[in-house]
Amino acid sequence: MKVKFNAGLVVLLASTCFAAKFPAGYTLCKQGDDKCLLDQIGATFTKHSQGIPEMNLVGLDPLKIEKMDIVQGGDGPINIVLNFKNVDLTGLSQSTVKKANGFTANPTKMEMAVLVPVASLVGGYKINGKVLILPIQGEGKSNMTMENCHIQLKWTGKLVEKAGKQFYQLDKLKATFDTTRFHMHFSNLFNGDKALGDNMNQFLNDNWQDILKELKPSIVTAFAQIFQRVVTNVFDKVPYAELYQ
Repeated sequence: MKVKFNAGLVVLLASTCFAAKFPAGYTLCKQGDDKCLLDQIGATFTKHSQGIPEMNLVGLDPLKIEKMDIVQGGDGPINIVLNFKNVDLTGLSQSTVKKANGFTANPTKMEMAVLVPVASLVGGYKINGKVLILPIQGEGKSNMTMENCHIQLKWTGKLVEKAGKQFYQLDKLKATFDTTRFHMHFSNLFNGDKALGDNMNQFLNDNWQDILKELKPSIVTAFAQIFQRVVTNVFDKVPYAELYQ
């Protein structure tokens, strides 16, 4: 599984010798104030979805992804190579943050849970393989949408000293998600054969639960890499203590 970001997403700043600066109206919380942290992280999604350059936080809605590959191999009912190119993840600005734990003075484990009413991945795709009993092949535009998407992120790390300041170094992030509905649409399947393409899209949506069950581990792995890069960008830019009052 490979995930590639555009240049703006992959710039990781190792340290800074200046105090962090935040946009006007951005509230800093006291360490240990869980309610404030929950509200402020939620406001980051809803009010600052265009990104916060001062924190090295990229735009979250849309979250632009240059390249993402989902590969499902083996002898299971789904065997595909699905390549996404220049896709947008939309919907995060409507998120509700349900949980934010571990943001302590000496953090090791952190956790965040988010509910996204409608999350869509829209953009270019290329697919080849087999879905359940049917072959699938195509290249064009795609839309994969999840309703009531519950995302849980857990990561571990530690404080390290850089240039005389303490930064949080994220080691590994794990992600899980659940959804009440998974919609799929792929244009230009089977070299543009409309009848075959319409039938395949109908088949995919009629069997979305079985398909998602098989693809879920690959999807989770891909998005864990994406969210780890987003979170790491912030922690690598801003000294940990300066994220709080």
